[in-house]
Amino acid sequence: MRYCYFADYEIQLSDHLRIRGQATLVHTLAPGDQLDPAEVLTRIRAQAADVHAVKPAQVRVRDLSRLD
Repeated sequence: MRYCYFADYEIQLSDHLRIRGQATLVHTLAPGDQLDPAEVLTRIRAQAADVHAVKPAQVRVRDLSRLD
C-alpha cells in the first residue's frame, strides 16, 4: 500500500527566528503491514531536519494530511 502525505512544519531557532516549511512524503507498506502513524511523523521530522540542518526533535509538525 502506498500513502502520500503533505506536512506543514516549523522550527524554532531562537526567540525571534522561526523557520516554516512544507514537506511531502510517500510512505509505502509491504502487503500485510499495518500503518504506524508514529513512523510517518518520524520520517517527516527527519526529512525537514535534514533540509534545515537541525535535529528532528526541533521540528514541530503543525499539520499532517494524507493526500490519497
